Amino acid sequence: MAMQREELEILQKYIPAQGPDGLKRVLEELLEKCKSDREFAAQEHYILYQLGGQKSLMKVDMSQAPFQFWYYDLLGRPMTKKVEETIADFLWDKGGERERYLQNAVQGEQQ
Repeated sequence: MAMQREELEILQKYIPAQGPDGLKRVLEELLEKCKSDREFAAQEHYILYQLGGQKSLMKVDMSQAPFQFWYYDLLGRPMTKKVEETIADFLWDKGGERERYLQNAVQGEQQ
């Protein structure tokens, strides 16, 4: 069965990511490009995540912190724990969450 032109156009927008390591690599590459290109950072970015038979679509907004993520599994399943951990680790390490946590902790101690 051939794909419809609309489906092909939609999939061309998506960056493929195979498994958690692939997702981490795609997120880090997007972040690096966003840091150096404000116009690119202002755009919404789309990821097609695959792990075995699981296929999910993600939209990422890195235009400002905190970064925003939307997730849609093509079979309607909830986000897997591994995807959730990969995104959380990325936000903690690269997305400024560690710094925000420490800043809030320091402000809480000062009060």
